[in-house]
Amino acid sequence: MQTTAELPPIQLTYVAENNTFSQEVKVLIQTWQKVLKVQVTPEAVDYNTLLDKVTGATGNANGIQMWGLAWVGEYPDPQDWLSQQFAKGSPNNNMNYGQNTSGTAAQQQLVQKQLQDADENLTASERQQSYQNAEQQLINDVAWLPMQQVTETFLRSPAIVGIVDNAQNTIAPDDWARIYRVQ
Repeated sequence: MQTTAELPPIQLTYVAENNTFSQEVKVLIQTWQKVLKVQVTPEAVDYNTLLDKVTGATGNANGIQMWGLAWVGEYPDPQDWLSQQFAKGSPNNNMNYGQNTSGTAAQQQLVQKQLQDADENLTASERQQSYQNAEQQLINDVAWLPMQQVTETFLRSPAIVGIVDNAQNTIAPDDWARIYRVQ
């Protein structure tokens, strides 16, 4: 286990076009310094530069180190949040989880195998348990560090029926046929 004094320099690259996020990054860096005794240097860039750097990090041991970029799920399923980000061969696995030379790469590859098994499992309860086990290990590995979470508030007319609420506030494509307005 490394101490914070043994950590290499850390650089956080983020989009500078949003002054609010720049202020949040400043507070995050101050908090990490105060609480964790970790030095982080900000690198503010434009959006296209950030995307180029993140994409260029895939399979690149010398790629971008740490970045701030939003992820919005496309469909309400753990696969979208886990396999699409951390699976072997996923184009979104820009952090090279499992495909690196760290001392924990073998453990990360076991998590990737769990994700693949969950993706292929047709038994809902087993599939969910596999995703939860993999997700817990990803949390333990600090594979992804959420810097911001958003709360949404919305109103829905009681005349609209058939919507199945889920954690992503999205409507699955197959659900639209069952949604209607009561007269």
